[in-house]
Amino acid sequence: VGNGTGVWVSVDEQMCRIVRAGKIVWQAPCATAAAGTGAKMDSQKTPLGWHSVKNKIGGDATAGQVFRSGQPTKEIWKPGQKTKEDLVLTRVLWLTGEEPGKNLGGDVDSYSRYIYIHGTNEEEKIGTPSSHGCVRLRNADAIEAFDLIAEGTPVLITETTATPQ
Repeated sequence: VGNGTGVWVSVDEQMCRIVRAGKIVWQAPCATAAAGTGAKMDSQKTPLGWHSVKNKIGGDATAGQVFRSGQPTKEIWKPGQKTKEDLVLTRVLWLTGEEPGKNLGGDVDSYSRYIYIHGTNEEEKIGTPSSHGCVRLRNADAIEAFDLIAEGTPVLITETTATPQ
């Protein structure tokens, strides 16, 4: 990202970082897919490679706001509330792939797969691979990240801790 801003998600560290001009300016533990990494439609895996934030949704939402298919609902999840559902909460950064055949187009398209960075009702699982493909954050961290990341920001999802170039 040179002197610009980018997001780096390290799958093996379960860490989401915001990098500005080569320096980490924000980081928080995250949760990527329980099924590992991969890009195929319906795989429930986290796609690797370069993405960008295509849409930011929920900037004024209440913490715990439930989103379905990228749209806010009337539901508000409260901490301690039990549900078997994997909820998308609080803020949504909807990613689009930038690498044709890897995470863009066909049956590997991250945007069509609804791959997000978002808050979750399973905050206790943050730091462990436990999502269905998305990058989950604690709800407070989702709000912070949302405020720091603009639409169009590049996002790199890596499997190893090697520092991205």
